[in-house]
Amino acid sequence: MLRYNQLGKTKYNQLGEIFYNSKNAKEYQVYNRLAGARPVVYSQDGERLALLQNADEPMLEQEVGGIDTLIFNLPFTDKKKKHIKNENIIKLVDKRYIIRRVTKLRSGDSLEMEIFCEATWYDLAQSEPLEVWEWVNAKPQEMLQDMLRGTKFTVGRVNVYDERNLSLDEGLTNRLKGIRELPKIFNGELWLNSNNNTVDFLKPIGRESGAAIVYRKNMDSMEAEYSTQELITKLYLYGKNGMTIEDAHPDGLPYIENNQYTDKTKVLMTQDERFTNPFHLYDKGINALDILSRPTGSYLIKLADLSELSGLRHEDFFLGDRVWLYDTELGINERKRILKWKYNPKRPEDTEVEIESKQPTLSDLLTGIQEGSGFLQSEDTVGKDEMLDLNVFNYLLNSRADDGFSYWQNLGWGIDPIHGYSGNSSFVATAEPNTEKVISQEVFPSHREEYAISFRANTSDIELGANGEVGIYVTIKYDDGTSDEPVFIPLL
Repeated sequence: MLRYNQLGKTKYNQLGEIFYNSKNAKEYQVYNRLAGARPVVYSQDGERLALLQNADEPMLEQEVGGIDTLIFNLPFTDKKKKHIKNENIIKLVDKRYIIRRVTKLRSGDSLEMEIFCEATWYDLAQSEPLEVWEWVNAKPQEMLQDMLRGTKFTVGRVNVYDERNLSLDEGLTNRLKGIRELPKIFNGELWLNSNNNTVDFLKPIGRESGAAIVYRKNMDSMEAEYSTQELITKLYLYGKNGMTIEDAHPDGLPYIENNQYTDKTKVLMTQDERFTNPFHLYDKGINALDILSRPTGSYLIKLADLSELSGLRHEDFFLGDRVWLYDTELGINERKRILKWKYNPKRPEDTEVEIESKQPTLSDLLTGIQEGSGFLQSEDTVGKDEMLDLNVFNYLLNSRADDGFSYWQNLGWGIDPIHGYSGNSSFVATAEPNTEKVISQEVFPSHREEYAISFRANTSDIELGANGEVGIYVTIKYDDGTSDEPVFIPLL
């Protein structure tokens, strides 16, 4: 619907999502979408100064958890060049960037300015020093809250709930560097939002876009590469002072395996002195090997954003989205994530995207585990001497129910052959009123002063009845025949 020259209104000549020609004679041009958007310049104090409708060659470069920059040119004769000052703000749709570099260029008789901008969150690198440098068994939300305290940024969405230890160099680590440590120790992605000054930490699962990238439709060219040069199926992990993952491994092994792509044994051994907790090293290794044990694929594509054309709004896509990639001649027909792109708002037909990534990748998780690569970067606060006093009851036999109920005494339990954690199976019990269901095993650990008990249980959708309990009883028996009172560890 078109509306023209509405007296008494603040917006005139409305056409779709574009508003322009305000009655105050100031130039406004608001785009709710990236295609066709023009930069708007603001003062450092947030005062709107001008719409840069003559901005040329705008290029937005972004990657998941990484680069976020904007560069554009402005004619030297443009009257609005007076507003182009270092540290002023450039707004593109809802994203805010800071002018960092202004370059004056001459090409023959042509004069112009090149303006380079960084997302506002880059300023986190110059914030006051961290007040907290060390976390023990902390979730990413707690770490983010400490890292952002005292800045203009706050914690946004977080859906990663694992716990890790992290220690940073006291007084020497800036906040941005600290934040970037999180994807190295957790299986998540950082999203630093310049529109509302928040930092999200989310599982690496992109939005399901309706866009399809198809040769001869919107794809101009594609470079596809598949590689098994660094494929690994068996991974030996070592931490500080030669610490292994045996205490954390359900079967007490110093290695983990994943043969999802091939039955070949391809071994890699790696050590990172910064890991002192075998459980954290084991968990990180499991996530890494899931990537390393399959071929790497990369796609560098030049394509056109067709979403602004009539009837093609479903073709909209953005950084981090999963899109359909289709090329019959190359035999590609699958969903892939956009992890990096260079987007020209003025000419969206000149978009360049990286889908998935080849090694080395945008994220340390996908680089492979190599000595000195920085892949395994967790600094735990438990020292080696303390670890010598800790051991796990990984003496349990058949802990994953691989061999039915072998080695276990069972009263009322069953086996779930599908929903296992480190294997295919697990033990399961269905609660019944006034009914006790017990599964137990006697183990014979070595002589130590202290022990740690590790287990994983799903206790969702359980409602305790009168005198009901769900948990683990531990009874310590001694060589002289005496025993301690049973200790109950509740799970609810």
